[in-house]
Amino acid sequence: MKRNFKLFLSVIIISLIASSCEDYLDVPPEAAITEDKVFSTYLSFQGFEDQMYEYIVDPNLSNITVGHNLTGETIAKQGWNTSQGASTGNYLNLTQGRSNFRFFDDGSGIEKGIWAYSWKGIRRANISLEKLSLLTNATQQEKDVIEGQAYFFRAYFHFEILRAYGSIPYVNTVLEADGQLQLPRFYEHNGKFDYQACTEFLVEDLQKAAQLLPPSWNNTNTGRVTKGAAYALMAKALLYAGSPLMNENSRNSATYDTAYMNRAAEAAAEVLKLADNGVYGLVPFVNYLDMFAKTDGNLPFNQETIFQKTRRDVGSGEINTFIGRLYLPNNGLFGGNAICEAVTQNFVDIFEMADGTKYKPGTLAEGGYDYDNTKRWNNRDPRFRKSIYVDGDMAGIHSTTKLAMYDGGSTMADGNTLSPYIVHKFWPVGANKKDTQWNTLRIVTPLIRLADVYLIYAEAVYNTANNENATSSNYTMTALQAVNKVRARAGAALVSNLSVYNNNFNALIKYERDVELCFEGHRWYDLRRWKIKPDATLYRMSFNQNYTLFNRVVIQPFVFTDRNYWLPFPINLTYAYEGFPQNPGW
Repeated sequence: MKRNFKLFLSVIIISLIASSCEDYLDVPPEAAITEDKVFSTYLSFQGFEDQMYEYIVDPNLSNITVGHNLTGETIAKQGWNTSQGASTGNYLNLTQGRSNFRFFDDGSGIEKGIWAYSWKGIRRANISLEKLSLLTNATQQEKDVIEGQAYFFRAYFHFEILRAYGSIPYVNTVLEADGQLQLPRFYEHNGKFDYQACTEFLVEDLQKAAQLLPPSWNNTNTGRVTKGAAYALMAKALLYAGSPLMNENSRNSATYDTAYMNRAAEAAAEVLKLADNGVYGLVPFVNYLDMFAKTDGNLPFNQETIFQKTRRDVGSGEINTFIGRLYLPNNGLFGGNAICEAVTQNFVDIFEMADGTKYKPGTLAEGGYDYDNTKRWNNRDPRFRKSIYVDGDMAGIHSTTKLAMYDGGSTMADGNTLSPYIVHKFWPVGANKKDTQWNTLRIVTPLIRLADVYLIYAEAVYNTANNENATSSNYTMTALQAVNKVRARAGAALVSNLSVYNNNFNALIKYERDVELCFEGHRWYDLRRWKIKPDATLYRMSFNQNYTLFNRVVIQPFVFTDRNYWLPFPINLTYAYEGFPQNPGW
């Protein structure tokens, strides 16, 4: 059934036209800035498009107390933090106030967040494509990259909304508030419906972008989108479209669509070919954390990075405004404030042992590892200690920065840290209030990196052929080899058979995506698209200083029902229009 989106889009468009989409031209009349001046030269046109890069939302660094860990991998005490907000199952907590999904503003008067920024980005991309004919003072190569960036971002911003909210109209023209807007939410395109129909539109845009964009830019343009970014986003979009939740949302069953998996594998293979030719590469594990944070003033951007927000922020504010208000304990010592998304025992248990076997919870008498000092936090998958601080770790240089997370320990003394595990991935040693090695600190969350593409390729190939030794039609690497490529970089045990995973290759994929990409904003999307619900109860480990007593203690319940597979659309819009297509359960 088609439902009219007229009022919905009218509200969006009036807002965007009035507030921000023409901000590049928002100058005094005497300045006499005309469209010709803005769009006739490469540099001025690029300046107009540069705002689209600003609309990218970093999962960990968009606002204070805001992260993207929404499936119980972390939990904070305070209700205004996003992990706690998600735990109630009331996603209205995630679409208002401080959140990556804010519908409108957070009280600052500025519309931002994935919802608002994506619509702004879509409109700016459409304006760029409409004004291409005005770009006369430019080489063909310059015209190509202007056009390619516009196609890329039109697809990207649709994808940002689509994967969180479900089927939406694909807006591929500049809409005016007084126009006749008859854009349905549910529709057909290229023989596909709803979620997949929207995906078909964005894949068409990404195919154009891939042909127009260069494999890489020079050093002065670090962070601009590339051919590889277009193929990587295409692979991710196709993988999502063929996953059980999205396939079901497209009038099919909640199973993998093999045709979409095949296309996703082929798109991912194009990125892996670029890697084979030296454009991309997995960074050595010794430099692994440099992808997320650096203390030398340089942007965390290297050969593994494919697409991310290029943030200019540098210095102590990265702790006191962002990471310290999200992941750091004991703010009096380390900085930030009294909010800490601590890692739950549920998530810690996921990390395998160094030999590739599963961690066994429980006492020694039960055959478990909780009391075993050689196994509880040691001799685990090497990515465990790269990603998570445990009791006794040094978070800094001064002796007082040693983490004391046993019951009664100083790190836990303020009562705001609910579990004795701290995210390390974005918090370098020494970047804290005590050591002050934060003056040149820079932090970023990669949105797509090469390890992610290897895992996309592996999942897509396997779910095309139901065979871990299969390959795509355009690349010779098998699905299992792709997974082992990522594991080998970390020094994790290579997988030769699937017995540890109950002979289920998709269980191996889930493990790798949980561990390799932890805290980078992927898990909420992954569990949803697989139609896997998070653990219903969150736990922490309670233990004494001498490590003679360990107990798993309930922190709180975690609510996730069928309605949580999709975010709710703005309530005021659903109230304004009779029959507005709100998502089920909202």
